[in-house]
Amino acid sequence: MNKLHLPSKIHSFVAAAIITAASASILYQTGSAHAETDTVTGIKRGAQLYDNWTKFVKNAPETNHPLYPETSSKKGIATQRCKECHGWDYQGREGRYKSGSHYTGIKGILDQKDRKENDIAATLNGGLKGHDFSPYLTAADQDALVSFIRFGISPFVALSEKESSDTEMRDLGKKEYATHCASCHGDDGLAIDFKPKAEGVQGIGYLARENPQESIHKIRWGHPGSSMPSMVVDAGLDEVRIRSLLIYSTTLE
Repeated sequence: MNKLHLPSKIHSFVAAAIITAASASILYQTGSAHAETDTVTGIKRGAQLYDNWTKFVKNAPETNHPLYPETSSKKGIATQRCKECHGWDYQGREGRYKSGSHYTGIKGILDQKDRKENDIAATLNGGLKGHDFSPYLTAADQDALVSFIRFGISPFVALSEKESSDTEMRDLGKKEYATHCASCHGDDGLAIDFKPKAEGVQGIGYLARENPQESIHKIRWGHPGSSMPSMVVDAGLDEVRIRSLLIYSTTLE
């Protein structure tokens, strides 16, 4: 097989932002205030909390988040999710959620990754009025979120036509899918219906084509409250293989 290549702009993000199990287990020096959760496992936990922290607590509020705009369309516990305002691509109003049913006008968090850990932690604990998660999240979970924001996020890079049609990448993705995904999602990607109330089954292929931002987040970090593994942490896949999974997934029904 010839050597696989990603678009050059992806490489500048991946080395610093996507941490593989093979390359690191602890990211800070032991003197860090957050050292105990600065592992790939902590980042995985933080990523799943970002996805839907309400899955991990028993006292999640059923009301709208205090900072969720009254003019936006979501209601109740859904508005508590980090991704609901900041987006699957972490770009908020500048990214996929710049319009549509998820629009809030709230900024993303890509610029937060360069802040000091204690400053990010303070924002999660009410340093920003109305943005206090301390009644719900443990200190360890707050640290995990800080780790994810600092080390787990990277700008979303859309699949190019050339990348999507690369047969080597598709073949590699098919192999990784058979190894890591087919046992739950089925060979055709339809074993789990993500939108059971919609007409027809909406499986892996539908999600990968319609919302690649969400797809790659979950491929990398797993799905909260489920047995879905993180391809970064549990499978130890590098970014080439992760993107090959996304590419192959778009070919499914």
